[in-house]
Amino acid sequence: MKRLLSLLTLLVGLQLSASAQLKFEIAMPDSIVGKQYLKTYVENYVRQALIEAGKPTDPVVVKPVEKVKCADIGQGPNLLRVFEASATGIKLEFHGNKIDSILVDILTESGQPVTSHQIAPRSSIVSVPFGQLLPAGNYQLRLQGQSCKSDPQAGPFTIQNKETGGGTKPAPDPGAEAPGQGSGNGSVNPVGVLPLVNLTQGMDDHLNLIFRDSADVRIMSDIAPDNRSDKGKFLYRYLINGHQIDTDARLKNYVVAGNNPLRVLVGKLNRQYKSEGFNKWASTPQEAAGGWYKTDAAEAFSFNTSYAFQTFVAPAAQAASGFLNHVPQNYDPSSQQISWGDIGEDIKLPKGHFWGSSWYPWGVEKVFAKGVTHLAHHSLPWDAATSDQLAKDLKAAGKTFSDYQRIEAVFGRTNNGSPELWPNGTSKAIWPTADGLPADEAREWAWKTGGASDAIWLSEMSENVGWQPGWSPMFSAFYPELRKRYEQNFASKGIPYEIIHNYFWQGGESLNSGRSAEYYKDLFRKDPEDLPRTEFSPGAPLSATTMIVEAVYLPAPDLAMRQPTELAFRLEYFKQMGYHAGVVLFGQGETRPNNRYKINFSDGTYYKADKFPLDPNVHIASLFFGHVYGNATFEWGGYGWANQKLFDGRPGQPLTGDWFPLGSKEPRNNEFNKLWNGSGDFYHGFTGSADLTYFAHRLYAKTFGVTDGGERQYLTYRLDGGAWIIPSQYKADELVDAYKQQRGFALAQSRDGKTAWFYHNSFADNNWHTLEVKLPSGQVITERVAGNGIHAKIQ
Repeated sequence: MKRLLSLLTLLVGLQLSASAQLKFEIAMPDSIVGKQYLKTYVENYVRQALIEAGKPTDPVVVKPVEKVKCADIGQGPNLLRVFEASATGIKLEFHGNKIDSILVDILTESGQPVTSHQIAPRSSIVSVPFGQLLPAGNYQLRLQGQSCKSDPQAGPFTIQNKETGGGTKPAPDPGAEAPGQGSGNGSVNPVGVLPLVNLTQGMDDHLNLIFRDSADVRIMSDIAPDNRSDKGKFLYRYLINGHQIDTDARLKNYVVAGNNPLRVLVGKLNRQYKSEGFNKWASTPQEAAGGWYKTDAAEAFSFNTSYAFQTFVAPAAQAASGFLNHVPQNYDPSSQQISWGDIGEDIKLPKGHFWGSSWYPWGVEKVFAKGVTHLAHHSLPWDAATSDQLAKDLKAAGKTFSDYQRIEAVFGRTNNGSPELWPNGTSKAIWPTADGLPADEAREWAWKTGGASDAIWLSEMSENVGWQPGWSPMFSAFYPELRKRYEQNFASKGIPYEIIHNYFWQGGESLNSGRSAEYYKDLFRKDPEDLPRTEFSPGAPLSATTMIVEAVYLPAPDLAMRQPTELAFRLEYFKQMGYHAGVVLFGQGETRPNNRYKINFSDGTYYKADKFPLDPNVHIASLFFGHVYGNATFEWGGYGWANQKLFDGRPGQPLTGDWFPLGSKEPRNNEFNKLWNGSGDFYHGFTGSADLTYFAHRLYAKTFGVTDGGERQYLTYRLDGGAWIIPSQYKADELVDAYKQQRGFALAQSRDGKTAWFYHNSFADNNWHTLEVKLPSGQVITERVAGNGIHAKIQ
């Protein structure tokens, strides 16, 4: 269907030559579904196009293809049985010989068509997905040859109602079910469906999810009230993991398969701006003054909430076969405190891979045992009683990173208060010239700046009042000297180091810039000096740095859904430029800090305002790719553990949420007492971000970390019995093709008799799909996949 839509889109864009005499001949198989409709459509479309072009309307010839009978070239297809019927699909077995494709129709008991599939069978047993959720009842399956002519054969089947065991009672209307809390807890879970555990959620009036189990999937509905002010103007845009749905009503009967994490986010979008999405929504009237952004591009929920969300995980013991579970069985986020240091198993990253994190409250040695390699400068175990000896030892051992030191601190600058700017936009309050410091002074600072005591230099040079453009000549003087200092202090002692100019880079090539696949592929066939010129090019001001990191700092939620595939491409491109590659991730969207997180207390609920959470699958995949395609990962702002759930209550700190005492339907913020007016150790709320970060590193360490340094190969695969995807093995070609073709990709890495491999599809829906992959050994593996998460294993 997707290919048909693409074809029709292409047709609409055709410009017919005014000088051409055109005659169209379209060969169409006689048994094509909807033949008469499509035939009429093509005839009318072409005729109208010719009229508009001023051409005579020559007849459109639609020639049916004469097909031989199946019996003349082989046998069958003869339907043997129909079995394993569920609300989402069914299996059939047939006997046949030289049957290239079959047509399967699903009909109601009375013969009304429901759905139809053309399938190229690879065995006598075929899985037929319905592509929708069918209610309990009696149906017929009709089979006939598609590549050859045969008489249709029908077989009855029943989708049973799980509650009664019968086949005729319709599935209950989710709108009639009792309101739930969206956790999925307490439901009966058949084999293959694990209980969902709530990670984050907001207000039930904004989004209130309930789940039913059907066969091996969950059926999800949103029972929150329809609270749009103008139903003609606004629709609901749901983002369900990587799947976007626009609907005129609250979500009903959505199929969620698999046991990877789940995020559902919803907002009320102006129908006029469906193509631009939430990115069109102006945050302030000043932003709208430019003309492009619109204050009415979307509508807030109550309490000025931009987006409503719920995120879930499915903790489970590791099955003997199948993909690795992302979330271990002992994970329980109900306390709304991070717990990875307590519940996580010990892991170790391969040599040359770095993970920067914090040690509190578990202790330095314990977090190192959990896979962390570098501790942030500002959160080191500083202790005046010991003259900070442990912190100094960690720095000397090369186990720290500089924690995003700002450019003003790097160069010892103070703000003189001037509001004026230099012609290039830099601040006169910070810099004596538009280009910052003179070269000699910049060289001096390379040897005396404090941040260079950390083995990983990770700075914040490109934002805030003191920012300087990457082309500033002062960096041409600064970084070669800093590099000498790092060689002297670390490399000479066998300690690996990295110098990272800024925690994000908005330059370079990106798959979302709209260039052709050939353009992107050609980049990987050029030497660094022949690539498009940037501040990182050979001889440019930043060329003495060692690593470029991609920031997972995602904007409007519907712009960020394809991030993992784009990220993998960017990391490969950084390496093509001649640098190491890494990831700095922020576990929330970098926009609109007014979305409500439900924080539970025994005497009430606090709805804290903050930025929306990333899809946990994007979070895990991004950090996983940070090591598969790069060698370093850092998390910005992952809320840590606090001794008590008390928010910052120091004088002058505003309340950032609303307090609902137990039993109250209205906020009583003047009664909120979950505050701490001491110093440090404040509770910041709970997003689960730091725990998800550990789960990503655990997944990598147990798969590609085991085979690090091994031989890599993109895998040939297919989904649901379709055509085999044969990938290019040249650098990033397969990433480009997967992005452009809106499909998944599979990568294997083999070493010492073990093969780690994963499948990922940033464009996936959330239903089950049968994945077949050909491993480097030639073995064909069959697994089931669902959703946009990483599906990884080792064998």
